[in-house]
Amino acid sequence: MILDIENLRVSINAKGTRTPVLRGAHLQLEQGKILGLVGESGGGKTMVCKAILGVLPESARIESGAIRFEGRDLLAMPARERRGLLGRSIAMILQNPMTALNPVFRIEDQMTDVLRLHAGLDRAQARARALEMLTAVHIREPERVLRHYPHELSGGMCQRVVISIAFSCSPRLIIADEPTTALDVTVQHQILRLIRELQRKTGTSVLFITHDLGVVAKICDSVSVIYAGRILESGPVERIFSSQHHPYTQALLDAAPRYDRPDTALHPVSPELREQLAREAEEFDRRVDREVAHA
Repeated sequence: MILDIENLRVSINAKGTRTPVLRGAHLQLEQGKILGLVGESGGGKTMVCKAILGVLPESARIESGAIRFEGRDLLAMPARERRGLLGRSIAMILQNPMTALNPVFRIEDQMTDVLRLHAGLDRAQARARALEMLTAVHIREPERVLRHYPHELSGGMCQRVVISIAFSCSPRLIIADEPTTALDVTVQHQILRLIRELQRKTGTSVLFITHDLGVVAKICDSVSVIYAGRILESGPVERIFSSQHHPYTQALLDAAPRYDRPDTALHPVSPELREQLAREAEEFDRRVDREVAHA
């Protein structure tokens, strides 16, 4: 197991008010696999990502749990050692490629700086590796692209560059935070296929954060469903799509358009189910508070 998150509880403390945002989250990602973390906006997906990377906002507090990467708890590591993993062992693909790249530096500078810092390559080696990675993500004329600034490339091209940077140092884990959201549908398909192709070729494990169940079906091996900071259901993609155990998972599937069934009516998540989930979250918070008080 390359990533094992156990009982992770995170709260935001602002103006004297404590707001739980992750409630005992539990995730397991196997080596060489893609795990989809799916849920609607505000469910806690990105907070899981930030907790792994150690970039939670200052107002956030980790109250309990463990984040084990290759058996070592990231939360127990010295800050400097943990930062040393980022870029080299754990990489990130951000949601918006136009803001993920620095607009004042050429693509060559941004790619070679990463390789020189994390892989210890000299300038010539880093440039050769950058060209190799741009070719791997099917960019034509990589020499020309290296000379460009981000604003001179399309969104799809920029995202290919971001993906090439993420894979360039051969990390063991990549976190992809909704990497196709800012792209049109045709480019989304290309980017998903590209991530899957590179993942299979390199054996890198991927935590793929998304709100799109269609994306999960195309690219992921397993999936965890999150709502209000709670993991409601986890399992292999085939099982989740064919036999859901939690009503919220079924509600998400009913709310997603089916390209193979264009005449099927869509059903939003019902207010009754949302109220039930809110009550369960409140009961979980009360139970945890009682346990803490008696500890």
